[in-house]
Amino acid sequence: MKILWLAAYPSPRITREHPVPWIVTLADLLSRHPRVQLTILSWNTRQERPVEELDHEGIHFIYLRTPSFRQDILTLYQQRISITANYLRQHAHRYDLLHLHGSELQFPAAAAGLDMPLLLSVQGLVSECVKHVPGLLSWRKVQWTLAGYYERKYLPRIPNFSCRTHWDAAHMARFNPKAHIFHNWEPLREPFFRAAQQPRATPADGRPVLLFMGGSQVMKGYQETLAAFDILRQTTDFKLVIAGGHYPNEVADAYRRYPLRHLRPDDVEYRGYQNAEQLARLCREAECLLHPSYIDNSPNSVCEAQVAGLPVVATNVGGVSSLIEDGETGLFAELSPESLAAQVLRLHHDPDLRARLAAQAQAVALSRHDPATVVGRTYEIYQAVRYGVEVSPLPNIPFIHSASLTNHGTLAPTPAC
Repeated sequence: MKILWLAAYPSPRITREHPVPWIVTLADLLSRHPRVQLTILSWNTRQERPVEELDHEGIHFIYLRTPSFRQDILTLYQQRISITANYLRQHAHRYDLLHLHGSELQFPAAAAGLDMPLLLSVQGLVSECVKHVPGLLSWRKVQWTLAGYYERKYLPRIPNFSCRTHWDAAHMARFNPKAHIFHNWEPLREPFFRAAQQPRATPADGRPVLLFMGGSQVMKGYQETLAAFDILRQTTDFKLVIAGGHYPNEVADAYRRYPLRHLRPDDVEYRGYQNAEQLARLCREAECLLHPSYIDNSPNSVCEAQVAGLPVVATNVGGVSSLIEDGETGLFAELSPESLAAQVLRLHHDPDLRARLAAQAQAVALSRHDPATVVGRTYEIYQAVRYGVEVSPLPNIPFIHSASLTNHGTLAPTPAC
């Protein structure tokens, strides 16, 4: 089966980590599937020619030259949409199925009107996420509001969705009540599965470590994490390790919002962007992952921590409750420093609880993200979209707060969250 992906996928010549690593993992798995020929179509603002193509490790890549970000947003994304739509109109007929990865980058607009089997995998929903951006006006809110316009206009035209959680499935059913909604999880990177087989590691300085993977992103709860850690430092010698990009102005904003009087210079360590091996090592060293996000669908950081055997304290937002059952496979907290700190202390003072949550979450996550199951399910969904064949039920993996799977492998419509 000839599959064309439309995805934000940096050139394989770039060695840094992909911002959505599970897409790279899935592409690698599909490239080795005996019945799939995978082509990935993406964008590059700096290439010299309008279209550049290359082959890499069993995948054919096509890059379209598109406007710079500034020029793109000044045209309300119309130029980029037009370039992509023109290419698809000329070449999409060569493929058996077009798979769109996400709706936030106007992929549905570019694919509108194509007469071919079409599937969209939901990543996040920018039209919902923009409602949770703090403040009255910000550059992020402007961008997401514009992107949300395209989501609301074009998602109702998509006939098939691949969803991961109860939250995205409910919203897709709202956008298009007649759509086929398939359920599939994302594959995770191999180092986290290897970490699941290794013993816990001891931090070099012996201090218990709390891990936060959101960099200094406000929407991931960076400020609340710092404030919760400030509360914890009054009574406990924790160390906070922050992975991901961080910026001095965002750090300063956190200190303006919260006093943070109890932090010493060596209490918080910023590691920057980490590869999978480094993150897996951090999961083995830490006592818990803090994930107090404002809104999320199926955050990889939570899934990866669970696979590696690290307990998670998170906010119950978006689709997170499809990953965590409170008190069984993790702990929920309110989006407040006091609630986060209380749940961390609860874990810290109860080693049996930590061990039980870690073991139960790991067992579920190892099954949920099993690579063979995910790639097999992906191919079955492709067959269902292309030929109308039935999709077999997923293994008995908890899908908390979800609608039940029908005998066709689709999710029955559920009310919007």
